[in-house]
Formats: sequence, C-alpha cells, structure tokens
Amino acid sequence: MIIPDSIHPKTLTQIKEKLFSIINFKGRKAEEVKKTLVTAALTKDSAENKAKEFGISPQTVRNYVSMGTFFFA
Repeated sequence: MIIPDSIHPKTLTQIKEKLFSIINFKGRKAEEVKKTLVTAALTKDSAENKAKEFGISPQTVRNYVSMGTFFFA
C-alpha cells in the first residue's frame, strides 16, 4: 500500500482505524503486531524497523505473518 506524502492527518488516521478494524489477529502479541504492520505499510518503512519502535521482536512479527495467525473480518 502506498499513501501519498501529502495526505491529510485526519484522513491518515481514518485509514489506520479502518485497517485496524478489518485485521483480527489472534495471540498474545496480536495488537503489537497489528500496529507494527499497519504503521510500516503507511509510512513506507520496514516491519523490522517499526517492530523495534513498538518494543516487539521482528521475529515475532515474521512468525505471525508466516504462520497465518491473522484473519480478516
């Protein structure tokens, strides 16, 4: 997903909220993984960099994605 750099902050917040609402992760670190992936996608940054910012292991993020432990509502 590519978001233009000039997007209005309110619109960006609405996009984040929508993405958070449609992704339903299962597990102990689910919320941190969800925040990591959505934020990485919207800022065009790597999931590894964002994982460190949220205090979660990049390996945990990879495990959630590779094991298919997420579901779309």
